[in-house]
Amino acid sequence: MEHAFVLLLLPAALLLAGCSAPAEQAANDPQEPAEPQSDLEMLQGKWKPVSMKQDGEFLAKERIDKTRLTIEGENFTFETANDSHGGLYKIAPEKDPKELDIVITRGDEEGKVYLVIYKFEDGQMVQCMEVSNENRPSEFTGEKGSGNLLEYWERVE
Repeated sequence: MEHAFVLLLLPAALLLAGCSAPAEQAANDPQEPAEPQSDLEMLQGKWKPVSMKQDGEFLAKERIDKTRLTIEGENFTFETANDSHGGLYKIAPEKDPKELDIVITRGDEEGKVYLVIYKFEDGQMVQCMEVSNENRPSEFTGEKGSGNLLEYWERVE
């Protein structure tokens, strides 16, 4: 009797296995395009600056080498050799250029909101803000006379 029960289950198991194989193959097929990530998903992780240019001048390599940015969900922590602060990243990816409000909730600048534009370019995150923080920039530039800070960040592996 037990042997007959196993024989009845065998065709059902084979049928199920056969039906699931193509779906598994399609899911693992390298030809299939990957689901695009949302901007919030692309921001996640630990970042280090590649370059920072403020009103035409590049910031010293020694200064940016000790800077790190960690983003988890909408929360961030920004660390330098001398300082650490954190807060919220509020993005508006539907805007052109994409907008980011950096809301400081921890550290010396608590309560401050930075008006930033951002984009992803060649595997890097690019952010631009007006140093006076009176207005949001309309273009990505850190050239002299722009009053902007232009930052290029790469993911820390």
